[in-house]
Amino acid sequence: MAKRRLTDAQRHWLQDELQSWQDLSLLSETQRQGILDLYELPSESAARKHGAAMFILMSVAALLVGLALLLLIGYNWDAMPAPVKLAIIFGVVGGLHASAFYLRYQRGRDQRGTRLASEICFFLGSIAYGAAIWLIAQIFNINAHFPDGFWWWALGVVPLALCLDTLLLHTLVVAVLATWVGSEMIGFPHLGGWFFGRWGFVPNGCYSLPLFALPGLIWAYRKNKPLTVGLYVPLLAWWLVLQPLAWRWGENMVYFIGSVGALLLLVSECHKEGSRFALPYRLFGVLVAFGVLIPLSFYDFYRGVFAPEHQAFLPPLVIFGVGGAALGLFAAWQVRRDPLNPLAKPSLLVLLQRQWLPFGLLLLMAFMSLWTAAFGDLDLEAANVIPAVLANAAMVGAAYWLMSLGLREDRGIPFAAGVAYFLLWSVLRYIDLFGDFGGMLGAALMFFLCGAALFGVAFYWRRRKELRHA
Repeated sequence: MAKRRLTDAQRHWLQDELQSWQDLSLLSETQRQGILDLYELPSESAARKHGAAMFILMSVAALLVGLALLLLIGYNWDAMPAPVKLAIIFGVVGGLHASAFYLRYQRGRDQRGTRLASEICFFLGSIAYGAAIWLIAQIFNINAHFPDGFWWWALGVVPLALCLDTLLLHTLVVAVLATWVGSEMIGFPHLGGWFFGRWGFVPNGCYSLPLFALPGLIWAYRKNKPLTVGLYVPLLAWWLVLQPLAWRWGENMVYFIGSVGALLLLVSECHKEGSRFALPYRLFGVLVAFGVLIPLSFYDFYRGVFAPEHQAFLPPLVIFGVGGAALGLFAAWQVRRDPLNPLAKPSLLVLLQRQWLPFGLLLLMAFMSLWTAAFGDLDLEAANVIPAVLANAAMVGAAYWLMSLGLREDRGIPFAAGVAYFLLWSVLRYIDLFGDFGGMLGAALMFFLCGAALFGVAFYWRRRKELRHA
C-alpha cells in the first residue's frame, strides 16, 4: 500500500500527539510505530519535493534549450539546401522522440531520473514537431492560414499526452490550443467555420476544440488528476468566452461571459461535496461570473448600451440551452461514477438547493440580454435602474453563497472570499452613490464599518472552529 503524504507541519503535529498519547498510556510503542508507518518518511517527503523542484527546473531549462536550438537553426537556415533542412528537421524530431521512448522504457537503476529525462525529451520533441510544421511549409513555399499550424501541432501532441501520463505535455497541449483558438476567433472572426475547408455560412467558432479537450478531461478524472482538470477548464472557458466574436454578438458579449462563469459554477456544484475536481470549475467560475457583476452593478454602464434586433432572443436561448445540456450530461455522468451523489435521486428541491446561484446568474444574464435589446437603444433613465439593482442583488447573493460554501465545507478560503466580495460591493456602492456627498468623513465611517465587520466575521469563524473541535 502506498504511504500517505504529510506536510512538515502535519508530521510535527502527529509526532507530538502520538508522543502525548503514549505518555498517557493510550498507545503502546508498537501502535505508535504502526501509525507512523502509514505515512511517508521525512526522507521520502524530501525526495518527493526535490523531485518536483527538479521537474520544474528541468522543464523550464528544456523550454529554453528548445528555443535556443530553434534560433540557432534559424540563424543558418537560409544558407542550407532543402535536403539538409529536411534531414535536420526529421532527425531532431525523430531523435528526441526515440530518446524519450528509450529512457522511459529502459530498466535502469534510477527509474525516477530516467522518467524525468524521458518527459523532458518528449516535451522537447513536441516543441520540435510544432516548429517542423512551419519550417517544412517554408521549405516548400506553402502559403496557408497560419492558425491551422497550431491545430496540427495539437493533433500530434494529444495522443502522447494521453498515453504517457505526463502533466508537462498536457500543459503544452493546452497552451497550443489556447493560442489556436485566440488566433482564429480574435484575428479571423470574419472567416467561415473550418473543417478541411471553409464553410462560409458557419461562424468561425473552432468547433473541434472540445474533441481535443474532452479526452484530456476524461483522462484526468480517470487518473484522479485534479491539477490536469485545472488546465483544461480555463481552456474551455476561453473558447466559450470568445464565441460571441465569431457569432457577431459583440454587443451582448459581457452577458455571455457572465453566463460562461455561471456555467462553470453549475458544473462545479454537480460534483459531490468536498471533491477536489470541483475546485477548478469553482475558481474560474467565480473569477468570471463575479468579475462581470462588478461593471454590471454600476448604473452608468447601461447608458448607450444596446443590441441589434437579431440578438434579442438568440443569445438567451443559447445560454439556457448550453446550461441545461451541461447540467444534465454532467449530473448523469457524476451519478454513474458516484451513486452516493445527491443527484442520484433527482429532486427539484435538491437541484434548487445546490444550484440556486448558478441558475440565478444564468437567468440574470439572459434577462439582461433581453432587457438591453428591448430598452437599451431607447436610452430611458428608468430602464437602466432595474438591471443595475438586479446586478447589485446578485453581488450580495454571490457573497452570501461563498460564505455559505465555506461554512458548509468548513473551508476558510471560500468564506474569506465571500466576506471580501461583500466588502468590495460595499466600497463600490459608497463610491458610486455617496462618494461626492460623504467626503473624507464618509469614507472614514465606511472603512470603520468594514473593519468592524471583519472583526465580527473573524470572531465568528474562530468561535465556530472551537465549537466544531470541542
